[in-house]
Amino acid sequence: MAQRRRRKNRRWLGKILFLMLVAAAIIVCYFVWDSYFKNKETEVPAKEPSEVVQVVEEKEPEKKAETIEKEKVEQYDGEDPNTASSLTGAVTYAGVIGGELVIRVNIDQYLAGGECTLSLLQDGAVVYTDTVEIIDSASTATCAGFNVLKDRLGSGDTGIRIELNADGKNGVIAGEVEL
Repeated sequence: MAQRRRRKNRRWLGKILFLMLVAAAIIVCYFVWDSYFKNKETEVPAKEPSEVVQVVEEKEPEKKAETIEKEKVEQYDGEDPNTASSLTGAVTYAGVIGGELVIRVNIDQYLAGGECTLSLLQDGAVVYTDTVEIIDSASTATCAGFNVLKDRLGSGDTGIRIELNADGKNGVIAGEVEL
């Protein structure tokens, strides 16, 4: 009798384990399957601007000009800065971070080399000077960056003057920072 019960219990135990494995496999498949198709639904294939215009032309011809205007992006107003006789730009960041005065500059022209010379002025006198190289990017350029220990400088209004020299052209970028 005892052997019969053990065999019966083993069968039930085997059936329960089998059902638990099947249930676990179904749950795993559900989550994997669900996340796989959710990712596929949210991915939108990139369209070329001409494809967008074609779709608009077929469905709503009166919106064609509006769609083309939205796709057209002008980088600069006015003339191409690369043809200007002098270099231009702006101080994009000037502030104290961790005991250093950090200055970052963007140059409007594309340049493949050159140098930026920083002069910091306090009370009309130059208190610090440094020179770094110009680094090119896709359509503009930037100075490599200036990090000046704040201990080298006094406090108060500090004038920023950056002289740009590259490709036989010169320019000056000016700014101010409170220390």
